[in-house]
Amino acid sequence: MALQIQPHGQQSAHILVVDDDESVARLLESMLKPYYRVTLAADGGEALDLLRFTSVDLILSDIDMPEVNGFELLTAIRDTPEYTVIPVILLSALSDSNDVAHGLEMGANDYLTKPLDRPVVLARIRTQLTLKHLLDSQKQMIDELKSIQLMRDRFFHIASHDLKSPMNNIRMAHFLLRSMMEEDPSVDVLLDNIELALDSMRDIVSDFLDTAAIQSQALEVNLSEVIVEDALWDVIIQFNINAQKKNIVLKIEDAQGQVWADSRRLVQALSNLISNAIKYSPRDSVVTLSTARFGDSIRIFIQDQGPGIPPEEHELLFSEFAKLSTMPTDGEGRTGLGLWIVKQLITLQEGTVGVEFPEEGGSIFWIELPAAPEAVTKYAVNS
Repeated sequence: MALQIQPHGQQSAHILVVDDDESVARLLESMLKPYYRVTLAADGGEALDLLRFTSVDLILSDIDMPEVNGFELLTAIRDTPEYTVIPVILLSALSDSNDVAHGLEMGANDYLTKPLDRPVVLARIRTQLTLKHLLDSQKQMIDELKSIQLMRDRFFHIASHDLKSPMNNIRMAHFLLRSMMEEDPSVDVLLDNIELALDSMRDIVSDFLDTAAIQSQALEVNLSEVIVEDALWDVIIQFNINAQKKNIVLKIEDAQGQVWADSRRLVQALSNLISNAIKYSPRDSVVTLSTARFGDSIRIFIQDQGPGIPPEEHELLFSEFAKLSTMPTDGEGRTGLGLWIVKQLITLQEGTVGVEFPEEGGSIFWIELPAAPEAVTKYAVNS
């Protein structure tokens, strides 16, 4: 039965045959020319010269050649970035099994034994060209995805930065209006709504910028000893005004110890959790911040008195763009990115995140980070 060659658009595939034995080279040329473009080279040096100004899809190379042999050619190909994806099939005598094994270890894709068998030659070449076609397609897809991601990240940055300027102008106008207007309940409600909308827009812009930075792996993390209580106070000062608007008390209980973390990124993660706690807590409630030791780690807790989260939605927590059925208690906005950003930030600092739902209600979100070496030593001595 005759071998049926089905070129995968391979009629234009270019094969470089490298062999100092002209009779073998011409035999291979006659086998391949009905299906592929073929170029001959007498040794590895000539092959490397050809590769400098022409592209090939596959190389068939003898091992034992003068000047530059097959192994040296293979080494040069695998050491040159633009050539590494070219499949290389080595030609060897039946008795040269050690050479074949050595060649495969060096990066050859396959081998053919002499005397050459036409169906086997064509089948192995076709297999390698098909694999190369798949790899090329995969690389093109990856490059396109990277390009799309880069464009998206640029869009996030441009859109976010373009939004910041008008938002600041609106906030300034809002501040002036509030200071100039006499007390009027209807006007106060309108100004409160404007402020709420501005806060929501600020959160959206911030979350989009953080997401773009995380996904493009542009976030830098510099680990050092961080006093947990200092980080918690930074967050409380930042969000105290927001909490007061809902008459929510932010309090710290038993916050001790030092963690090995990036101070800025830790405060950023805690800010997202505190912001969520305020959004989902009822008026006249308490948000409690505390810590506890777990072996060589310190866990930071943020406990609220909100409605909690339905059990069927627990697995959605910390996922990107998660929109849960629980709604903010005062009409605040949400992006579905806050908890995902927290998880990414803490993972970058070699920590973990989690959540608990006590029977009395509410939620307890926590961050666990390695205790600073000095803190671990003190704890071991004291215990």
